[in-house]
Amino acid sequence: MDKVKSQLINIASVVEEGWEFNIPIYQRLYVWTEEQVKTLFEDLHTAFTAKKDLYYIGGIILVQNALKPNLYDLVDGQQRFTTLWLLSNELRRALLPFTYNGKKLRLQFSIRENVSEFFTSIDQISNKVNEASNDFSDLMQVGKARNLIIQLIDKHLVDEAEKQAFSNFIFEKLKMVKTTVPPSNDLNKLFEALNNRGAQLEHHEILKARLLGFIKNVNKRQVFAKLWQACSVMDNYIERVIALEIGSAQNIAAIYHNGFSIKNVLELFDYRESNKELSLSDVIQKPEKYSTLSDTFKKKLNHHPEATEDEFEPVRSVLSFPQLLLHTLRIFLFDQKKEDIQRINEKELLEIFDKHFLKSDFIDEKSVITFIETLFEVRNSFDRYVIKWVTIGDQKEEHILKDIYKQNQKRRGQTYYLRRLKKEELHGIGLLQSILYHSQQNTTQYWLTPFLYWMIDEKPSFNDAFLYLRHLDNTLLSSNTEKIPLPERTIQSISEYLKYKPAPEAIFGSIDNLNKEGTAFPHYWFYKIEFVLWYYRNKLGKAEAWKDYKMTARNSIEHIGPQNPRSSQDKVCDEMLDTMGNLVLVTRSINSEYSDKAFGVKKSMFLDKKSKGSIDSLKSDLIYEHQNWNDKLAQKHFEKIMQLLNTYFEEHKLN
Repeated sequence: MDKVKSQLINIASVVEEGWEFNIPIYQRLYVWTEEQVKTLFEDLHTAFTAKKDLYYIGGIILVQNALKPNLYDLVDGQQRFTTLWLLSNELRRALLPFTYNGKKLRLQFSIRENVSEFFTSIDQISNKVNEASNDFSDLMQVGKARNLIIQLIDKHLVDEAEKQAFSNFIFEKLKMVKTTVPPSNDLNKLFEALNNRGAQLEHHEILKARLLGFIKNVNKRQVFAKLWQACSVMDNYIERVIALEIGSAQNIAAIYHNGFSIKNVLELFDYRESNKELSLSDVIQKPEKYSTLSDTFKKKLNHHPEATEDEFEPVRSVLSFPQLLLHTLRIFLFDQKKEDIQRINEKELLEIFDKHFLKSDFIDEKSVITFIETLFEVRNSFDRYVIKWVTIGDQKEEHILKDIYKQNQKRRGQTYYLRRLKKEELHGIGLLQSILYHSQQNTTQYWLTPFLYWMIDEKPSFNDAFLYLRHLDNTLLSSNTEKIPLPERTIQSISEYLKYKPAPEAIFGSIDNLNKEGTAFPHYWFYKIEFVLWYYRNKLGKAEAWKDYKMTARNSIEHIGPQNPRSSQDKVCDEMLDTMGNLVLVTRSINSEYSDKAFGVKKSMFLDKKSKGSIDSLKSDLIYEHQNWNDKLAQKHFEKIMQLLNTYFEEHKLN
């Protein structure tokens, strides 16, 4: 039986083995943009200057030539590989043996005669490409890529020694996964699958293979591979992914009891198979088969007859799967009483796992199984307690938390289904999470580590989860702990249960200081004030008006009393101009729209939008209740905000 083989290689491997590569006639031409070329070069150069041990460029899939054992058709990864060849051809030095195998180009082309001519005489012919003649107009992108690479080399590599070192780095440290498919496989199916897939092998897929390698029993390995696969599909709910995997919505519902038992889920995945060779479908199968999961779920599996369309609204995760893996690793290491990772950085996924787990003295089959089981527990809690991006109506996305609800189908005995329902009482915890999401770095979201840890440990009600999150937000981000790195604070919040006490005075200082430095405060505080205002909406007489308030990304500070008024009579704030009393956080477009218009004009624009269901900010809504605006009113507004903050912190004080 012909085997599909995968291996991690570097450029040195290519030269040592004497491999040559051909772009087949059926492949498309080079289409990479200058931005893509620039990104690849700069990522490589960043890894080089940081002295990384590895730079992973992705995967390539090859079909072995039946007559020439060392010649391979490049059927996936052509664009990146061609860019790498162009870079190597310009750098030469250590990379010269990769560019040429003796006197012969290592990268060959069966596309068109003029393409072969271009690459054979690339140094002499590149100027003709830029002229966009009939002979070379279809190679414009290649010419642009080459010219850009020359510019980038000149810009980033200052002398011969640095160019030599950079070429050595690429030759030794650049890695890719080479997957070889024998020519006896059905190539039509391969190409169709690759076109539908449209993605390269990712770091988390390599990590999966390395971890599963510690599980010796074939059947057990297959079970945990399926569990990992289900967890990796982030853009839908875990129970629906499992239901499609096992082919039954009823079976997954039957084992749900205020959450999923890992033992019961593993039993659903358990099956017996003999040890078999890796097949073509094993290599190219990707989570993308679930990309239209909501529609697939409705069509292929039964669902509750009372289910409504909004139960199947498309969802998108607030985290990538590599980010979830890193949060899981932090929780796993805490439970193992091991050192925490320094930072969440999905681009360094393999390096972080190497340092803290794969090359540790405690890794074995048992610890790998424990980690994957922890991954499922994290994912299960993530889907139950954490917001998702949900597409509402006309492609508009909102942060929404939907409850998972187990319901029997009437007149069908004990046939149960799991439904995802919107509930008004979940709006508060969803709003606070949305505020944390927008105010923190998108690629880290450190607050999720202690939050998910507690959700796994306690499996609380939503009311208790909301209370915990309010305490967590206060202690992590509203206390005088700036000198302690946020990752360290999150771990201490687990080990010492919310150690830090909220202290608004430590953040704001005196009113006089705030009056001088209002614009310098982190955007987090503007977001925080929005939540506190919403939380006290009843006290402020805004219960109905603010009930369904949603948080959006905001990155621009707007002066209610304009900075540079168009006339002297429009200058309403002086002493309070740059203070929290006169400032709100809005989107750039709204800030640009209001510009330096007079207070009255801004108020009319605000009220017009509010009448149509749109509120710039809750803080703005309070301010525009006034007929006019001045330093005295701005001061009173600020004092009111501070009073609410202090009340909020006092009510959420930990004993």
